[in-house]
Amino acid sequence: MDRREPLLSRLDRVARIDGSHLPNSARYCVLLLIFILSLVMATFCGYIFFVDPNLLFGNIKFSMEPVAYAGLGLDGDTAPPAFNVTLRATSTFNRRFCSTGGGTVQAAFSGLTVAAGHVARFCVEAKGSAVIASTVSSAWTALPAAFRDRINHGRQNGGVELEIDLGFENEIKGPMWVRCRAILDAKQRTRCRVFTLSSF
Repeated sequence: MDRREPLLSRLDRVARIDGSHLPNSARYCVLLLIFILSLVMATFCGYIFFVDPNLLFGNIKFSMEPVAYAGLGLDGDTAPPAFNVTLRATSTFNRRFCSTGGGTVQAAFSGLTVAAGHVARFCVEAKGSAVIASTVSSAWTALPAAFRDRINHGRQNGGVELEIDLGFENEIKGPMWVRCRAILDAKQRTRCRVFTLSSF
């Protein structure tokens, strides 16, 4: 009985301890932890809503106007391959969206790049739109005859798909790629897809 008494006494003392009996140092640590967590949450929310509202909210969409071209060897055309590309960017972000520098534009048929060019740095105002224009040209003085024949055959059998790719970087979203696909000689605007390493 004597040997059990100290153990029972210790268990009884432990059972009586609750939040109201915490030592002052423990209460201070709990309050400090709550304060730090509240400060972190307030800072994060303030950053999202005031400093960088487009971190989580908003997106940017691209569309492509009908592409003017030359040098595909169609209808007796003998000029070097070139394309006049016009993209329209529309933003729903609450702040200006800009590329960190210029971008690259490529024109391709069936995965084969036939022309390339550059675009200057561009910005889209908050909840606004902007036009991005570029002329892309080819290092070839003329397309290979087999490729011209392939394009001609496609035009006569439902159309030839032209792919325009725009690559650039944004300070928040990082590297971004815009892919537009349209039938050659299309008369209507085409919607494009946007790819990025971070989510919108």
